[in-house]
Amino acid sequence: MGTKTLPFIFIGKVNPIKIPNECELQQLYLVSRHGTRYPTDGDINRFIELEKIFNNVTYAKEWYENPFPLLKQGLLALRGEKELYLMGKRSKKRYNKFWSKILPYDPNIIKFQSTAVSRTAMSGFAYSLGLLNREGILGIDNSQSVYITSVPTSQDEKLAMHHACPRWAEIVDKNNKILEAQQIEFNANYMTKISKRITESFDITPELLPEHADSIYRACAFAIAIFGKTNTWCSLLDKNEILELEYYNDILNYYSFSYGSELNKKLGCSLISNIIKNIEDYLNGNSTLKADLNFAHAETLRFLATTLGLFEDKTPLTVKSLPEKILKRKFRDSTQFYFASNIYFEVYTCSERNERTTISIRTLVNEKPVIIPGCDSKYCELSKFKELLGDKLNCNFKKICEL
Repeated sequence: MGTKTLPFIFIGKVNPIKIPNECELQQLYLVSRHGTRYPTDGDINRFIELEKIFNNVTYAKEWYENPFPLLKQGLLALRGEKELYLMGKRSKKRYNKFWSKILPYDPNIIKFQSTAVSRTAMSGFAYSLGLLNREGILGIDNSQSVYITSVPTSQDEKLAMHHACPRWAEIVDKNNKILEAQQIEFNANYMTKISKRITESFDITPELLPEHADSIYRACAFAIAIFGKTNTWCSLLDKNEILELEYYNDILNYYSFSYGSELNKKLGCSLISNIIKNIEDYLNGNSTLKADLNFAHAETLRFLATTLGLFEDKTPLTVKSLPEKILKRKFRDSTQFYFASNIYFEVYTCSERNERTTISIRTLVNEKPVIIPGCDSKYCELSKFKELLGDKLNCNFKKICEL
């Protein structure tokens, strides 16, 4: 169900990492999406419209009413809190030797940052509760309080980069002709067909508009995420229609936040430059920072992954390529940027036989190692990592984002 997919890992147990004997984990960086949330106001208004349409549809009489009040729009759900709490517990177990050397918590050594939104700050706090269990004196779990920093959204070049970029708002968000053309084509070839079938199957009057197919898909996604129900809105769609609508939402995100725009490829530069600078400051003895833990949004992870060259298909996602790519594509939110998805960077120093010390970075997406395109292995030397990033490091974000 695209970005509304629940995390594949929902446990606190994990085995400690195994690393080469000659290597030592020096620093840990995390960029995590918030946990499962309630729908935002745009989706809730869609669901209110569906409620009016399905008021007289006999098939839906038990569940057509919108269950999401606008007052709860975008808030972190209880399950979302637990997802990040368990992620914190897994981190403590996976990196047990690393954490045992630097805990209990010290804000000069362990940094927490979130965007200026409640669901991301709460996600960071939930992660801290899982990580710092038994490390302090607070409550029955002997936890610790933490300091979570944030900056105003319009100034947040690191974690809310598109909101801090006037050029993105103008040429990608407002005047995206390529995306508009894809939407029109999908509407004509798929959305109209799906809405017409549902209208005829359930004798709906007045008949559904094409865009109602996507509203039903979104209502289906939140029915599963929040209530665990597949027998309400999801029952209106067949499996292939769900895959088609998932592909459509991937197209929206591809052109809005990823490879579909040249500007999108640059917007992760402040975030990755900040990480590289912190690594070098620590290695040069100019910083005490050991762990940098960031909590943000699916868009943040998409921009970062795009800057790193991850999940790029050989050809762009288009409506015409749907039959070919509906099941076989690299760029797929449901397997990459779902609720509580995350990217870790592990920074290692490794001693070689010639007494040379190398610095390597291992990247994990959703807690599984990946090879950065251009690197020779999962352990990518820092010098190679920087070389691959090229002019995406030390970028002038304000200049990139000038109108």
